[in-house]
Amino acid sequence: MKLLTIENRVAKVRLNDAVTPWSADDLIADIERSYGQKAVAENMTLGTLQCSADEALETLEIEINSPGGSVLDGYRVYNSLMQMRGRGVEIIATVNTLAASMGSVILMAANKVRIVEGGRIMIHEASQAVAGDAATHARAAKLLEEISEEIAAIYAKRTGGDPDEMRELMKAETWMGAAEAMERKFADEIVQFDTPAKGMSILSKLFPGNDEALKIEAAISENDSLRADLTTAHALIEELSGHAETITQLRAELATEQEKAVEVTEKVEELEKKAEELETKVEELEKETEVTEAKVSARAAELLASSGHPAPVALTGDNGEPPVSHLKAMASMNPAEAAEYFALHKADILSDKNRYAV
Repeated sequence: MKLLTIENRVAKVRLNDAVTPWSADDLIADIERSYGQKAVAENMTLGTLQCSADEALETLEIEINSPGGSVLDGYRVYNSLMQMRGRGVEIIATVNTLAASMGSVILMAANKVRIVEGGRIMIHEASQAVAGDAATHARAAKLLEEISEEIAAIYAKRTGGDPDEMRELMKAETWMGAAEAMERKFADEIVQFDTPAKGMSILSKLFPGNDEALKIEAAISENDSLRADLTTAHALIEELSGHAETITQLRAELATEQEKAVEVTEKVEELEKKAEELETKVEELEKETEVTEAKVSARAAELLASSGHPAPVALTGDNGEPPVSHLKAMASMNPAEAAEYFALHKADILSDKNRYAV
């Protein structure tokens, strides 16, 4: 029976039987006739074959439909798949439809595990038919315990679980459907065989199941997707271009407002400086006014004293009304006005007729 097919650097093998020395031999022989890029890089020789880059595999797909069988022969298949991974080949295993006992252990060698809808994975304790005395049964029990622990460790390593937890599942002889296998991380993907849509491509109709046709169809689909993305991008560019003029105008207005703000700030600073100068000038004038008032008062007192009237008394005028109090009038004037007023009314202020007390 042909177990191995190789196409486009993808090898496909099947384990559609119980795990026996004969099925394991056939499967391992096919597996080990293939190799990956790592084997090429290391100039590996397999038997009489020298590994070449043209024949190097990228992927090995193994389809499993097995009730299990021999533990030791199952280990041989498992190790053969692990060696392929070491040669740089990706292992993809598909459960179609049963991976039980050692079939589930072989499954754990894959980088990726797929299971069909309705598929089952079963794990349980290692078992053996034993006949003989107590010592024979004791040796068998010890061996079965060791094998069960090894298998639990393989399950735990692949699923990321705990070996003790795996062991409890094995003791309970756990059967897992596709959903539970995904949940417990014994599988990575559920395979669904959907009926092709009515609008399937001409390539799919002409070449059903052909890998090259599927690749071309995928490329066409990807190209259509890229075109749609490109159309969307062009529309977005046009929309943004329509806003470019508005953005430019807003930037110009913002620059103008910033310039005005600078001018206002400078004007405020200038006014504040002038205000400070005026305040200083007012303080100087107030000091000068105080000095002038003191001088005028002193001069007026000197003039009155020189005329012999140091303390004038109030008199009444010819009309019976009190005469105008020149000194009182001068007291309400600023120094400059008082000086001018004194010069104008000097004769009256110094005459006997208008002497009066303030």
